[in-house]
Amino acid sequence: MKKAMTFMTCLLLFALTVITPAKAVIPGPGTQVAIVPDPTSDNGGTLPTIDPAFATNFTFTNVLWADVAAANLAAYDIVVLVIDYGAAHPPLNASQAADLNDWVFNGGKLIIYDSEMQLPDDYYTWLPYAFNTSAPGPIGGFAGEILYMELNTLGRYDNPASPHYINATVDYVYNNWYDAIGDANVFVTFDSHWCGDIEIINLNEVVGWVHAYAAYGQGLIIYNGFDIDFLTSGMPPGPEDINALAKIWLLELQQPWGADYNLPCARKVVDEAVGGEILATNALQPLGSYILILATASAATIGILLKKKHF
Repeated sequence: MKKAMTFMTCLLLFALTVITPAKAVIPGPGTQVAIVPDPTSDNGGTLPTIDPAFATNFTFTNVLWADVAAANLAAYDIVVLVIDYGAAHPPLNASQAADLNDWVFNGGKLIIYDSEMQLPDDYYTWLPYAFNTSAPGPIGGFAGEILYMELNTLGRYDNPASPHYINATVDYVYNNWYDAIGDANVFVTFDSHWCGDIEIINLNEVVGWVHAYAAYGQGLIIYNGFDIDFLTSGMPPGPEDINALAKIWLLELQQPWGADYNLPCARKVVDEAVGGEILATNALQPLGSYILILATASAATIGILLKKKHF
């Protein structure tokens, strides 16, 4: 009888092992970060890397575009592309693109920044899920609106006690996000593999997704079209004002990925009305109001434009 019970117990355990799928391993967040080619955009601004929130948790390595290849990618958990005027068109040749896409599919996390870049429509066709953007360019637009922010680990506006909290309210007297929103790039083509995370209206009065993500195999791709002019290498992340942009960058780095990447994908990037919630306390402004806001901030705007000429 004892032997029979032991046999039945073993059989049951074996059946449970077969029937119950193993919980997928989350590859991230990872600590080894390759930045291609470096954290500073030719158009102005630098992704923060030396504040303790970044420096104590991640190791950043600058990698040349020419060195994006399978053998080199194997050393990194995260790859960040800083698209600027130094990047070719397309930024990667066919072999490099295949290597990077395979690296993502097999468990890497890819983050793309293209601050203020006005790119040709075929620029991102090398990605598994291509897209086009509308870009105002480097005009120093101190205006804009955040219309929608998904409540997730890449940022949420509803709970100030959350470690993922971002204050998405925009101050129209003096835009506390500076030109991060006004000069931002937004999706204008649609692929339902992409999930809309933050929706804005930029200075061109184009409504669209400035922040989006897409799962690809065991990997994750994140797109960030905010203008990073006012970010500096030592800027600390925080929930308020321009520091919130540094915090979004930190949350991108911290975001787990893989089969259990835990992002809800509540809104697909599809060709239909999106958004709906206006998160800021001010009503959406017409173009005439944008011009008035720009005039109010003219001194700061001129300073930005002058700064750009030195990059």
